[in-house]
Amino acid sequence: MKRSMMMVLLIGMLGACSTLKIKDPMEEFYEANKVYSRAIRWSEYVVAATFLKDETEAEKTSQIDHLSNFQITEYEPRTISVVEEDIRVRQVVKISYFRKDNLVVKSIADDQLWEYDPGKNIWLIVTGLPQLK
Repeated sequence: MKRSMMMVLLIGMLGACSTLKIKDPMEEFYEANKVYSRAIRWSEYVVAATFLKDETEAEKTSQIDHLSNFQITEYEPRTISVVEEDIRVRQVVKISYFRKDNLVVKSIADDQLWEYDPGKNIWLIVTGLPQLK
């Protein structure tokens, strides 16, 4: 009985181990970037702010409040370059937007620096939310 129970447990553990997937940090970057870009496009700035690195709650709130005055019309990645393999990525994104009180469409190049936090297994944006004017 003990032997068969041990075999069942061993087989279960082996099966569980085989389904564990060790993710590539760059794969995780693309996933995080997809969520972040979708949040920016849909004006879900609270969600986008969860990716901010080293920002206090007051700084996050200030950036969110500022961005709530704008509507994004386009978010188009232009370049992505690996600065440091599996640790830092620089991305330039073209963002088209208008201020809700004047409706004139403008565009900026948002230069983003992303860093991987291996302790948290997450990519965070160092350069803050887009600086729209």
